[in-house]
Order: sequence, then structure tokens, then C-alpha cells
Amino acid sequence: MNLAQAMALIVPPVTNLKQRALTRSDGEHTMFPTVVALRDDRVLCVVTSPRTAVTLACAHTLAVGLAPQALALAAKVQLDDGGEAISYTVMSRERSAGFAVQPYAVREGSLLFGTPEKGTPHDRGLMDELARAMSHAPLDATRVSRKDGADSAANPSFLPEDEGRMALDSGTCASLQSKVAGVQGTTLYLARDGEHATRLLAHGMPKEVLLR
Repeated sequence: MNLAQAMALIVPPVTNLKQRALTRSDGEHTMFPTVVALRDDRVLCVVTSPRTAVTLACAHTLAVGLAPQALALAAKVQLDDGGEAISYTVMSRERSAGFAVQPYAVREGSLLFGTPEKGTPHDRGLMDELARAMSHAPLDATRVSRKDGADSAANPSFLPEDEGRMALDSGTCASLQSKVAGVQGTTLYLARDGEHATRLLAHGMPKEVLLR
């Protein structure tokens, strides 16, 4: 997955988050630093928190638990001309990196977004941290033990790969939500369809993070 393909998937949900921030009733209109996980050529999970360090820490959990194709960090930045923009730092599983900037402006209470353009980050620290996250080997969905009592050390019993994948996704999202809830962050997971959502709930996916 190249930068253009990743950006085509990432930009719509991020700009939606920015638009939603503008209409919040509590007076807080900042879009929090956001990490986006892509898998199977779609947006799978989005985690936001007001603290960049917390959001970046979540990237490591996402990389291990969800086995993403790519991770992207989106955050508000100030442009040299005084304008504002969203920066996108993207890292693939092969640790191929990309960086883009999307300017925006507020006009009469509405957001006008420019076209994301490739750029060079002033600070490579975020890119390096995403690279470290994606260097972790993801958990193996074929090695998830059953929890029905049929498992033993001498005779382990594992879930089918599809069930194991849902168990890992659910456990990962529960862990992420626990991590960010205390700092007013959110975790959102996008199910494929209603049936997938129902099965995820059976594996412990928190209701509040599940989109369908």
C-alpha cells in the first residue's frame, strides 16, 4: 500500500473528526492527535487522545493486536504562513513511510479543506515512533486459546483463525479504550457489517467503541 492509497482511506474519517470537533458544544474545538489503523484495504480502527504521547503509545498496541497494513498519525499543525493544517504521518508494515499536509480554513463556521500534499516533516520523531511500533510482530490469530475449559497445557485447543482474529481485535480495543478513557480519548472500531459486529460483541468488544 503506497502513500496515495493509504491517504485515500485515511483522509475522509480524519476530516470528519475535524468537522465534528468544530461543532462540539463544550467549547473544545481542537482535533486531538489521532492514530488510524488500516487492514484489508480499509480503515479498521481510530484512536484519539489529547496527548500525543498517549496516542503514539496506542500505535504500539494497534500494531501488535490488530496486525494492520499501515498506521497513520494525524495531528493539527501550524503552517509557516500562519495557516493551519492536518499533518499525516504514515508507516506501512514494511516500514515504508510517507508524510502529507492538508491545509484547511474556517469560513462562516464551516471547514474548507485543501488537497493533501506530500511534504517533509520538520521532526522525524513521530515517523520514527511509528516505525518502532510497526517493527513489533503482530499476535498470531491462529494461536488464540479457547476459554471454554477445553484447553490444557498438554493439549492446547485454539480458536479457528477467524474467531481468533475477532478475539484479538476485541481484546485490543478493550485495552485501548481503557488506556485513553481517563484522558478523554476515544477508540472506534469499524465492523464489516452487522453480523461481524454481533460476533465481535460475543468476543468482548466494548459496545461503546463499535461502529457498524
